[in-house]
Amino acid sequence: MLPKIPRSRYKLLRVLLCLGVLLSASTGCLQLSSSKPSGPWHEAYEPINDPASEAYISECLERAIAEFGEPIFPVNKVLLRRSIKTHEARRYRIGEGFSLTECVDPTNGVFVIYLAVGPEHHNYFALLGHECAHLLNPYLFDWYIEGLATLFSEQMCEETGREWGDWKRHFERTRREPYGLSYRMMRELKEEFPNEYSSIIQCTADSKNGADRRHIDIDAWIETLPPDRSAIALDIISKYSHVLEKATSEQYYFKPPAD
Repeated sequence: MLPKIPRSRYKLLRVLLCLGVLLSASTGCLQLSSSKPSGPWHEAYEPINDPASEAYISECLERAIAEFGEPIFPVNKVLLRRSIKTHEARRYRIGEGFSLTECVDPTNGVFVIYLAVGPEHHNYFALLGHECAHLLNPYLFDWYIEGLATLFSEQMCEETGREWGDWKRHFERTRREPYGLSYRMMRELKEEFPNEYSSIIQCTADSKNGADRRHIDIDAWIETLPPDRSAIALDIISKYSHVLEKATSEQYYFKPPAD
């Protein structure tokens, strides 16, 4: 039976379209069913069997742990799926064209990463690196963690000599796209606070949207900064708060620092 998505992190197709990714799906005359596929829901999506991707996940996880610390669950196995329905699941009315990271078995450390594009796409490793950052805590849902994951993706691509797709061009220019703004916000915070930046992922709080959802406690993180420099962090975040607050949703929480 398909589980509900609260444990998941949707990057909907509209976001990818903003990044220059165009996907399309057609059901033709196929009669769609409102029932759900039997078995684990990730089995309804096409597997990605790519040794280079598997090696990259290992690199990303090692790099993420070195910077941010151990994940909340041991990561023992990561299944890769392209978010396109398999032939057997084509008649089911389930989503496609999304990217997310999900922990399907915390006890045994089994995760699934779904990607909206395949290894041949120029944004593929950028997107995969972003999702790998979410392996550290798949229950964090807010714009701070999204910006952190995007910045981590850029750094991984630079360090491994991989293309960062067309994200840089888009994210530097946009004034309204929350992914671009959250990326620039976290980049500024890391540049200004290189020694304190990584601890932000440890400062979390429960979300009102459910027990399996948390968000960054930005006030708790700011309290860890040198008192004479906290105003700098407040100024950085304030430049982006207006747009990110408007982009708040069930999937993407944002709380600006307290005055």
